[in-house]
Amino acid sequence: MTRKKECRTYFCIANRFQRKILTLVFFSTVVPMVISVICLYYLIFNLIAGELGMPEAIGYTLIPAARKTALIAIAGFVISVFLIWMWALRVSHKLAGPLERLCRDLDERLSGKKKGYIYFRKSDYLGIVVGRINSLLDKVR
Repeated sequence: MTRKKECRTYFCIANRFQRKILTLVFFSTVVPMVISVICLYYLIFNLIAGELGMPEAIGYTLIPAARKTALIAIAGFVISVFLIWMWALRVSHKLAGPLERLCRDLDERLSGKKKGYIYFRKSDYLGIVVGRINSLLDKVR
């Protein structure tokens, strides 16, 4: 019996489980970064205002420094969120896709449409579970 090779499409969010993982990763990276940038600006403004004391000097000193700091912070923020998002997309893709396929294959075996083992790719994260399920299928037969 030949088995049909199932290919995943990359760079798409397959199901709700993957969407929830990616939402969690997104907010767990964005919220701390935004808080740290706000705290950094607050610290810079308070230190310079406390040291100088003259409003004109604060404006002349702080505005160029704030622009440079904002550009660097925004660039670092965007790059790090993009890298973390790509990593999370890859990890969630290897977790959510096989989970959906495992549920579908188990339903097919329970309904009697298919018989035999359940196959996964070696790089999928649920391979160890599928091995145990295949052992259980052997014992049931």
